[in-house]
Amino acid sequence: MVSVDVNWQYHGLRVVRIENEVLCIDILPELGAKVYNFIHKPSGRNLLWHNPNLPPAHQHFGASFDDNWSGGWDELLPNDLPRPAQGGDMLPDHGEVWSQPADWEIVAAGPTEVAVRFVTHGRVLSTRFEKAVSLEAGEPFARLSYAYHNLGATPIDFLWNIHPALAISPDTRLDVPARHGITDPWREMRFQGDKPFEWPYLTDRLGQTVDLRRVDQPAAGIADMHYLVGVEAGWYAATDLHSRVGFALSFPMAVFPHIWLFRTFGGWRGLYTLILEASTGYPYDLDVARQNGTCAHLAPGESLTAEVLAIAYSGISSVSRVESDGSVIPGLPQD
Repeated sequence: MVSVDVNWQYHGLRVVRIENEVLCIDILPELGAKVYNFIHKPSGRNLLWHNPNLPPAHQHFGASFDDNWSGGWDELLPNDLPRPAQGGDMLPDHGEVWSQPADWEIVAAGPTEVAVRFVTHGRVLSTRFEKAVSLEAGEPFARLSYAYHNLGATPIDFLWNIHPALAISPDTRLDVPARHGITDPWREMRFQGDKPFEWPYLTDRLGQTVDLRRVDQPAAGIADMHYLVGVEAGWYAATDLHSRVGFALSFPMAVFPHIWLFRTFGGWRGLYTLILEASTGYPYDLDVARQNGTCAHLAPGESLTAEVLAIAYSGISSVSRVESDGSVIPGLPQD
């Protein structure tokens, strides 16, 4: 059984709800098609984090992302920090998508599949961004079909991050098929910035080894950010060891060769969440990524497409791999 419901609002924002027997997904078209809820129905767990101090609200183009971040899953494109585009006009904080209303249409409404397509257009860059979210009956995953089009006459450089803020606890374990990482200089109190490391272990300023697969207590006062640049496969997973329920993302490495790991365990604005961001490049400064040759590019008239699976799973405590068909393969007992 699948269904789509567009007849209600949350905090004055229209909600598009799609669901099947396993998942209930709420999307807010007026916030760039933010996925606000991703609920695993058998356990009743929302796998996405909500800012307890800030409900979602209408935004103006160019608003501060951090000051208005209500949680959920945003699309950050074509930049993170505000930076000039190639023509000199300023790209807004965290990109052109998250704050804009999306045009949307129901493209499938059952009986075995439901799908909704969302479209936003760049204001600084001549671009079109498309995201279609679909569910099939009985499946534990949503399929997200993306397309980013350069409609202009000049090439563009960009960063694109898939940005789900995850609901976490000290029982959360991360599984990421990474080899190497680099610590970002943001919040260097605990770790030295621009320091390479071998995933998942990082040495802090006190000489202690930190396992980045683990989550600290909310009162730990920790906040940091890392780039995983030696990713060996296009997936990651975050599992709650107590409930044995988790969230996984499967994505094409040809489009998203890197993963960013942002963590705040009470150390940034008192918030408690983490984000594993499949990304086209790094670091979060587009100017630096452009200079380093670590951003993505689109020629005039060129398009970039990607298909991503967002998966809810249960009954396991670690993940050895996630298949492109949405299968989550258990790992060995946690070490």
